[in-house]
Formats: sequence, structure tokens, C-alpha cells
Amino acid sequence: MKYVIVGSGVAGVSAAKEIIRADESGEITLITDEEYGFYYRPRLIQYLSGNLKIDDIVINEIDWFHKNGIDLQLGEKVESIDFASKDVYSGQDRYDYDKLLLASGAKPFVPPVEGTDLDRVFTLRDADDAREIYSSALECEKVVVIGGGLLGLESAYNLQRAGLDVTVVETTDYILNRQLDEKGGKLLEEKLKNIGINFKLSSIATEIKGENSVESVVFKEGGQIPADLVLFSTGIRPNTEICEDQDMEINRGIIVNEKMETSVENVFAAGDAAEYNGRVFGIWGPSMEMGKVAGKNMAGAEAKFGGYVPSHKLKVAEVNVTSLGILEEKENIESEIIKHGESYCRVFRSDDDKPVGAIVVGEYEKEDEIVKEIKAE
Repeated sequence: MKYVIVGSGVAGVSAAKEIIRADESGEITLITDEEYGFYYRPRLIQYLSGNLKIDDIVINEIDWFHKNGIDLQLGEKVESIDFASKDVYSGQDRYDYDKLLLASGAKPFVPPVEGTDLDRVFTLRDADDAREIYSSALECEKVVVIGGGLLGLESAYNLQRAGLDVTVVETTDYILNRQLDEKGGKLLEEKLKNIGINFKLSSIATEIKGENSVESVVFKEGGQIPADLVLFSTGIRPNTEICEDQDMEINRGIIVNEKMETSVENVFAAGDAAEYNGRVFGIWGPSMEMGKVAGKNMAGAEAKFGGYVPSHKLKVAEVNVTSLGILEEKENIESEIIKHGESYCRVFRSDDDKPVGAIVVGEYEKEDEIVKEIKAE
């Protein structure tokens, strides 16, 4: 059996590992436009601080692929696929398959802002991006990060650790608005201000000004702030271009069922490129699980993806932030604030008093207990 996997991220590599286990005689070709082995992408942001090397986050070196019989094609961009003949075409070669996995990831979304073609305007998605941003940052003093979500805040923190004056711009009136409520977001903002990160909230950037490189960012509501470097952290869009001229069901991402099967026979999708039950997850955990499910089914085993409970437990600039489950009051769900002040904890409970969601900013002694209860549900 010939397997072709497009993409060397967590979904693609997790699938390859499952295929190896289930089909020892299978031939696996993995095609990626990157030049590295498999690395832990969530920690890539720490490279911006200058305190981390790419080698520090590598999970599987290039040699690992060769030792496990995987034909790893580095630096190759897949340009087209012929589903009828079962051929994948890159700029360098043609690869035929019996089973195909599209784990091509996603690209950063950049909103319509004038001046994004200037030098020192960046997005961060892969190791090459991180290297380029850090190299430019060494020659800069003031950075504007557009986007107050998880990646934007972590980017801001690490650039601030590198010695830069950083301002985070967010369109809503509090940060992490998808993971936190207003009180939690405002508390986190204060904690980040205390370590030197600046914020401009309820603001929409409309133009980046400069001769050849960035000099300032202009806002819809008026005014501008100086900047030597701008980093957009404003979401992702699944990489579906190579399939869009094909007879395949695509919405935001490539639509898959619980087995990660697409609408095309013998073609699977997983990770950031895939859409399951109307959702593109865009984070490591579900991408890994989707890859495992895809790999097992490609190799003839049985596996189903059971969905994913939204869950974030992380340090944002060394501040503990936990967000999981249902985070809004609605019929049969109420909430209570258990702790506030230096820390903040809000628990959402069903009408039978079982916790179904929680927000924590800072330290709360019963956090692990509550998280365990929510995940058990």
C-alpha cells in the first residue's frame, strides 16, 4: 500500500506513526515545504525571546523519518492533485498513492490593512518565520502586535523579553475574548501591564506607514503609534487551495467525517486543514488526535474522532490561565465567581450542580479538581 501525506506537522506525523504500527509493509511518502523534521510548534513563539533554539523543540530529527522507512521530501510544495489518477504533483516530482492524507495546515490571516507589503511586517507560522522575525527584531526598538489572542500575547511577551517596547492592539475591549470573560481578561491585562507590555484596545489598524519599512501604525478611530516592526496574530485560514478546483467538499476547511475521510474516496484530511462538524480547531491537541484517527483508518484499522472539548491551560507571560468547557450562561447553566482579587476563578455549572466550564486567571488551589470534573463530563 502506498501512502502519501502532505504536511509534516503534528497531524501528518501522527498519522505516519499510526500507519507504521498498523501496516509494516506500507510505503509512506511525506511531503513538506519546510526544511526541518517534526518540531513542537506551540513553543516556536519562545524563539522570539532569544532564549530558545529551533533544535530545542525538535521532536523527531530528519534521521528518524529515514530510520522508520518514511520517504521525507523536504522543501517541496505540493502544487496540484489528480484524484482520478491518484497522483500528487509538487514542483519537483510526481507521487502516486493508494491512500492520501491532506495535513497541509493553515496560513495566517492578515486583515485588509494598507501597507502590509512594507519590510518588517510579519506573521508567525513556522520556524523560518520565527528566525526572520527575531533577526529583524534585533535591529528594532518598538513592536506592535496586532491581535490580543493567545498567540498574540505570547508573541508580545517573548518580544518584550528580548528587550523591545511592545504594544498589543486588539479590536475588542478585553484580551483573550474567546477564552476569558471580561473580568478575567481585564485582570490578565493588568498583570501583563505590570511587566511592561502596553495595550491599545477597542482599536482597528487601518494602515501601516513607512518609506520602505514600518514606521507607524494608523488606527480607524484616529491617531497612530510608532513602530519598527509589526506582527499580525489575527487568526488562520486552512490551506485548501490545492483542492479547490476539484470535486471535493470544502467549507472553511476540507470537510471530514469522524474517520477523517473526505468526500473523495481514499483521501483523508486532518489538522488545521480539516473541518469537522463545522469546526476548524487550529490547535495542537485535536490536530494530533485527528492525525492518529486518519492514520489508523488509512491503514485499515478502525478509529473515530470523538470531537474536542475546548481546553486551554497555559502560562501567558508566566501568568496561569485556564479556560475550558462551556463559558457562557444559558438555559440550565449558571456561573459563580469563587475567587477574585489577585486571582480570578469563575465556574459554570449545570442545573444538577456539575461543573461544565471554568475560567481561571492566576492561582486557584482547587483548579485541578474542577478541571478533572469538567473533563470527566
